[in-house]
Parts: sequence; C-alpha cells; structure tokens
Amino acid sequence: MAGWGAFPSQGGDWQVRRLDSGDAMEGRGPSTGADFSAPPADPAGGAPDPGSDGPGVTEPAPTLSHPCRFFLAGGCRFGARCRNPHPGAPPAAPQPPPEPPSKKPPMKTAGDVVSRILWDRQLPPGEFTVGHLDRFSGVREDAFTAFCWEDLASVGPEVLAIPQHRIQYFKYRGRVVWDKARRLDDVFGSTGGGRTILEVMEEEAGRQEAAGMGDGGAGVPEEAVAPENEEEEEEDVAEPGAQSCPPAPPRPPRPTHLVAVRITSPELRGSVARLQEALSQADPTLAEFCTPLATLHLTLCLLRLDGAGEMQAAVNALRELQAEHRRLLPPAPLLRFRGLGTFRGRVLYATPVPGPELAGLAHALEQGFACKGLTVVPLPAHDCFHLTVAKIPAGGQPRLSLPPEPPGEELGTQAVESLCLCQVGGGRRTDGFYSTLVELDLY
Repeated sequence: MAGWGAFPSQGGDWQVRRLDSGDAMEGRGPSTGADFSAPPADPAGGAPDPGSDGPGVTEPAPTLSHPCRFFLAGGCRFGARCRNPHPGAPPAAPQPPPEPPSKKPPMKTAGDVVSRILWDRQLPPGEFTVGHLDRFSGVREDAFTAFCWEDLASVGPEVLAIPQHRIQYFKYRGRVVWDKARRLDDVFGSTGGGRTILEVMEEEAGRQEAAGMGDGGAGVPEEAVAPENEEEEEEDVAEPGAQSCPPAPPRPPRPTHLVAVRITSPELRGSVARLQEALSQADPTLAEFCTPLATLHLTLCLLRLDGAGEMQAAVNALRELQAEHRRLLPPAPLLRFRGLGTFRGRVLYATPVPGPELAGLAHALEQGFACKGLTVVPLPAHDCFHLTVAKIPAGGQPRLSLPPEPPGEELGTQAVESLCLCQVGGGRRTDGFYSTLVELDLY
C-alpha cells in the first residue's frame, strides 16, 4: 500500500514524499513515530498538492534565523538589538531603567512669606516691602505694613489689600529676598542660594554698619539725623570739692519714619538739576553728594514707630486727616521755592516761602499722631522747612557753600496734594523714592 508522508530533512525543513507499500505499516513512517495519512486526491486526477493543509499533515516547523552576515563580516550597527543571532558575542549587559525626569524643588509660596513676617517676632514688618502686579500701572512697590492681610472678603473698599497670586517679590531693606519669577527664596531657603531671612538680616546689618548708614550717610533723609556738634565736648572730671555741672538734657529718640511731601513738579526738579550741575562744575567731588531727583521731598513730621501696631496707628491717623481734608475741601497749599541756604557747610537746601498753610498742616499732623499715642520726634531747630539739594555725610572733607550767583528768581512751585509716610534708612521703591508705608491723596 502506498501513501504520503512528511519527513524531516537535514536542513531542518520538512519534506512530503510518497511512501511505498513497504514503508507504510499501520500508518507510521519507517523511521519516525509521527502519524500521517495520505492527502486527498485531486478531483481532476492530478497529483495532490504538497502545500495543502490536508487532514493529518503536521504544520511545518518554523525555520531558524541565519547568523547576521554583518556581524560575521566584522560589524553590525544594530548590536544587541539585531534580530539575527551573533554567534560568539558576549551577552548584552542589562540596561538600567530610565531615570524619571528631575523635578524642581518646591518653593515656599507668597502666603508662607506673609505668614512668616506677620508671626515671627524676629522679623520687623516695617523693614519689608512688597512688589505686586497692579492691573493698571504694572508692577508697583508698597510697604508690607500698608496692606491688610486679612481675608479679602472681610476688608472694606478703602483698605489696601491684594490677592496673594499678584505678589511678585518681597524686599528686606531694599534687597530682594523672595522672587517668584527667579524662584528665589531667601526667607525659608527652599530655593535659590539656600539662605534664610535671619542670615540676610545679619548680612544687611553688617553692610549698613560698614557703610555708616546709621550716622547720617547716604540713603537716610537728612531730617532724620540729629544735628551733630562741630566739636565733641570733653568730659569734665570733677575734682574734689568742685561743683558738678548739671547733666545734659537727654537726646530725642531717633526717628524711624517721616511724613513728607514728594517733589514732583518738573519746573522745580529742573531748577534743582541746574543747581547740582553748577556745583559739580565748580567742584567735581561734590557730584556724588547731590540728592537724586527721585528722592526730592519736604519733611513735615518725624515719628518713632515701634512694631506693626504703631505703624498701623500712624496709617489710620493719616487716613483720618485725609477724610477731614476731603470734607472741608480747603485749597491745596502751593509751595513757592526761592532762596537757598546751608547747614554747617554740609547741607545745601532750598526754602519755600513761609505761609500759615504749611505750618498748619504740620501742626495737624503732630496732633493727629499724638492723639494715637505715637511718639512725635521734634524737627531739628531749623528756621524753616527745607528741600535738600546736596548733602555731605558727617566726617566728609568737602564743604558746601552758596553758589557765586545764587538764583534770585523763583525756582518753582509744588502743590501739597498728597502725603507720604516713609521709612528712614529703608530701601527704595521702583520709581526711586523712599520706601513708603502709605501715600494718601489729600484731595
């Protein structure tokens, strides 16, 4: 009996061939144990198709991949990723899992900084300023104590309050200690250089002591510095039986804040700029002692404010004065500056024409602050209010004098329409003026 059977070849493939009667015994091949049967006959009488999947025919085994011919030739650019085997190649080292993308360290929020300044007794709130985004004027800077940090839903329309997401940066004495855009946090040290606010305070204290800011140096309004004696009085050593001298009167406390009228008149600023140019041409060493035009002001009152509570009381006193002026609607005082003068060869200033309106406003300020229980520091015993044109710190070598041809005509005018409560020796606003707790329009 003859039939068909599948037999493995030497190359690993399977071949289908016809069996003779001697090979077909009980349906088994001569040398294999695989069952097989004859494929169905072709109805047309032809030979059966060896490639057909007839019943009883085993599926051909998958062919083995040939070695990579590029590897055998000496190089395969796929390496361990090649689909063909590389005989004799060392096993590929296991690849480490890909590292997850590094995340930026979390930064403390503006709300965290606000809470730290409010509740940490080591931090003076009056030394901090806040740069925030205003919808109309862009980024502006105000004193930290000028804001109400309560819930926005509980504050009134006259209270300065902002959403915390508008805060762009915080400053301590003019130095940026938290900046959202630069991811700088020198308050908690979460990002940036890793410094904390206590370290920054120590650095600033050392820097200001080295610069002599506490002795009437640059950056401190001249009215805030008590006038120094030209020569220090020698200590009197009492001899036995000699009558002792009466003790000297105590010095007034050093002011921390001042109420000032900011000089914004272009005409008056131009006159001051011409005076400063004339001084610099006569003596080039005096150029560095000229007052920047952005800080020109006229001081009306000096205060000693300790703590956030007294600062808020001073702001409330100014708001009450503002409401009183708006109720009475008096005419705004107009200051006319004409003459020039000097203080002990260290300060060159311009004086406004004396008038009862300016003196009355200064007196109203002192009375308003005194009613709040605040310490009002008396102004130095000068004859008049003054606008500083140039100032030499104590111990400076050059001395100021009046120009050879002092201007006889009017320097300019300035309307007193707003008042600024500024810090003594603090930082600067973005517009160059002193750090301001509050600026109120009187009319």
